[in-house]
Amino acid sequence: MRKRILLTTLLITFLGLTLFSLVTTNLSYRSLLENSKNFLRAQMNVFSADEFSNDTAGAQELSRQLGGARVTFLDLDGTVTGDSAGTEVGQSRADREEVKIAMLNGEGASTRRSDTVGKDLLYFCKKFDDRMVRLAIETSSEWDVILNSLPTIAWFLAIDIVFCLIFTYFTTAYTLKPVEELAKKSRLSAPLETKYKELYPIAEILNRKNEEIERQMDVIKHEQARVASAQESKNEFISNITHEMNTPLTSIKGFAELLESGNLDEETKLKAVRIIKAQSDRLSGLIACIINYNELDNDELPAYECNVSAIAREVAESLQPSIEQKGLTLTLDIDPDVTVASRHERLTEIFGNLIRNATRYNKPEGSISVSVKGGTDPYAEVSDTGIGIAEENLDKIFSRFFTVDKSHNGKNGGFGLGLAVVKKLCDRAGWKLTVTSKLDEGTTFRIYF
Repeated sequence: MRKRILLTTLLITFLGLTLFSLVTTNLSYRSLLENSKNFLRAQMNVFSADEFSNDTAGAQELSRQLGGARVTFLDLDGTVTGDSAGTEVGQSRADREEVKIAMLNGEGASTRRSDTVGKDLLYFCKKFDDRMVRLAIETSSEWDVILNSLPTIAWFLAIDIVFCLIFTYFTTAYTLKPVEELAKKSRLSAPLETKYKELYPIAEILNRKNEEIERQMDVIKHEQARVASAQESKNEFISNITHEMNTPLTSIKGFAELLESGNLDEETKLKAVRIIKAQSDRLSGLIACIINYNELDNDELPAYECNVSAIAREVAESLQPSIEQKGLTLTLDIDPDVTVASRHERLTEIFGNLIRNATRYNKPEGSISVSVKGGTDPYAEVSDTGIGIAEENLDKIFSRFFTVDKSHNGKNGGFGLGLAVVKKLCDRAGWKLTVTSKLDEGTTFRIYF
């Protein structure tokens, strides 16, 4: 038991610190980019474009005045007229992200690796009356920031893991000691009997003590079973997190290594960057979902009277564009002014997760129905004509990270946490949540308030 507790503590600590390090590194990288953008914006504001000829010589002169930043002059259609590096004159750069944004909004920024100089650059482009001016400075990629931080992160993890192991070892030994001693003393299980009347009071006292010990042992066994169940749940949770994180991290690493090789054409590079960005967004979405799920346990704000009818209609109508985009039909059957004691954001979260789930697992040209009924037994209901849920999975769908169709996992924000959030919110409010489903026919979720 001690070994299991130690290993579990080690795993939880490692995953927690790893998540913290990844989030911190991402925030540091974003802060670095934002500071660099502000620097280039400030540089752009200290000169007038009219002071310099719209050619390479003018670009080189401006570059010297700005301390060596790369300068590119472009026509308003994105064609290069001057470049301090002297390599892009006459080429169109209208397809560059920062140029496209500048054409629309007046200024734009982006980061990528430049084949011309062979470095990662931050580009900042500004549109003037007769031209566009683009500045570029060397910057680090997010992957470089992560790699540079690895030694520090490794030392941080090692120190914290050693400390946690030592602390857990002594704490576990101290906590389990009375339990082990009590178990040794509980061997007296049969009632004491004696033929001597003088000893009856002593035997009675001993029997009562023995019964008390047995009751205490039953309580301890029950608590041990509860702790074991909680531990199993934690282990499953950790396993699921590890699985969900592994796919995007593997993809990010693989494409980052491809980019690092430098043997890719421009189209493949852009594809790799888009995939890395998408997988990074997926990882960020997963972390946000986990944080949101865990924060529900700390939500102790008081409830108040809420109009379930209005909230259900509001959420359904806000999601209607995405529903119609998938070719689905939305039907509302909502009694007016049905109220319950809750909070607006709790009900919004419940209806949002149920309707998005019905959209995600529906079939082409299917339908979604949202109902709210009042009376003596008020309830809310979300039904769909989707793929349905197998009977053997009905008791699993409210588990964290469980999805009936793994191909949908991570798409459109779906990580198998939506129904777990709904179940937790309903349990905390004291509401009964039921589900009925048939494969290839659809699913109905009903909440009795």
